[in-house]
Amino acid sequence: MTATAGLTESMEDYLEAIYQLQREREVARVKDIAVRLKVKMPSVSNALIALKQRNLVEHEKYGYVTLTREGLARAEHVYQRHQAMTRFLSDILQLDEDQAEAEACELEHALRAETLRRLVAFIDFIERCPRGGATWLRHLSGRWEDLPCDGDCEKCIAAIEVPERHPFLPREGSEKAVTLEELTPGQRGRVLRVSGEGGVRRRIMDMGVTPGSEIEVERIAPLGDPIEVKVRGYHLSLRKGEAAQIAVELE
Repeated sequence: MTATAGLTESMEDYLEAIYQLQREREVARVKDIAVRLKVKMPSVSNALIALKQRNLVEHEKYGYVTLTREGLARAEHVYQRHQAMTRFLSDILQLDEDQAEAEACELEHALRAETLRRLVAFIDFIERCPRGGATWLRHLSGRWEDLPCDGDCEKCIAAIEVPERHPFLPREGSEKAVTLEELTPGQRGRVLRVSGEGGVRRRIMDMGVTPGSEIEVERIAPLGDPIEVKVRGYHLSLRKGEAAQIAVELE
């Protein structure tokens, strides 16, 4: 078992559920955790006792559940693993979203930190490489039913078309690229690139905001920060500074 620092797979699932609920609703309740994980409320209570003993959550009876600093760090790691595996299964292997989500839940617990880092780098490379990207992946989709190899590598390679242009440049005739912070609620577009310092850029991309993905602004806080968006079926909260690093082509 390779659960995070000695945690069981079940504990990791609880941490991830609490993390997602806090991102989506700002607070996590026992009832909401039970609904998300499809378990009974007494099971949630027992799990919270175990997590509290490890100083990963704070919870008083009948109160909200919150992650401690250590709990937040571990939950983010679990969430990033899940996102990376889901992206790999849905974007690269092109499984349907429901199947990718279900299998990611089963496979994510087996990933070690270095494997996760390399998997994210691989996905990034495939999606951003001028000889890869969305066009390359569309060609790949036609080969899932043609897996047997006849040994003629040159013939196989010759059949693979190479895009003549970078897949994540604005399409000809499209509007000039804008940053995500310039969009208003209801507007959507296609992510062209993510800029910024390494750590910030990696965090944004680990959340699924990668070149080629569709993104929609759902809500902007009264003071303009944070910005709530939907990408790859997930609801995310981005700081205004982070949104300024994301170049988007409007639909």
